[in-house]
Amino acid sequence: MISGGFTRPRDRIAEGERICSEMGFEPFGAPSFDPVRGDKEVFDEIEEVLSSGEAYFTLFASITAVEECVDEYGKEKLLALLEKTNVACTGSSTEKVLKRLTGRDTDLVPEVYSGVGVAEEIADEVAYQTVGVLLRSAGGDGKIVDILEKAHAKVLDEPVYDMVPAQICEDTEELLEKTESGTLDALLMTSPNSFLVFYGQMPDRFGKDRTDEALRKTFKVAIGRPTAESMSKAGMPCDTIAETSTFEGMLETVKKKFAL
Repeated sequence: MISGGFTRPRDRIAEGERICSEMGFEPFGAPSFDPVRGDKEVFDEIEEVLSSGEAYFTLFASITAVEECVDEYGKEKLLALLEKTNVACTGSSTEKVLKRLTGRDTDLVPEVYSGVGVAEEIADEVAYQTVGVLLRSAGGDGKIVDILEKAHAKVLDEPVYDMVPAQICEDTEELLEKTESGTLDALLMTSPNSFLVFYGQMPDRFGKDRTDEALRKTFKVAIGRPTAESMSKAGMPCDTIAETSTFEGMLETVKKKFAL
């Protein structure tokens, strides 16, 4: 059985292991981050703008952004807030969670799954008008806002949550050991920051030389272009980018590699 290792926010580990098992992989998941909800003032400002009807587009930049908004407002109130705005999601996974938790359909999912993909697709459409709200992690890189502001759109950039690096636990140690020993077949990097956390943990345990040697020998899949760019900048480029920027898409890429 092919082994697949991955790091995700703590509340995504069980889901990731289930998907791996259902697709025929031996899963080794470890937490990269723990989400922390944004300030109350952030949600008050979002509510004010969405209630006004001025938001032409509202962009959910991640699954966690959807979940935090549902937890903060409740399903019915969030649905009411989204009545007067178009809704975009950065990928199909976020779209599915929004539909499951609220029943709300998504008006736009970009061809290239990312916040930048959304911004590039709507830039001409939203020129010189209020885009509305970007619901994201506090750790965003600002590229979405840059693209939309260059189109002379007004953007309410709202960090509805932050991600705090998770403490090393037993699952983390197992994943680190399997990677260093060369007994892990594939490593799935699910976000730029998840990669950076993992890449920072290994040298602390094994030293940089052993870390780099182990990772060079491991088949590394990036979920999308931003993650691949982060890996390259760190000096550890991925072996491939998933054809579809979803967790399932990463596993399908691994299947092709090992001819499963």
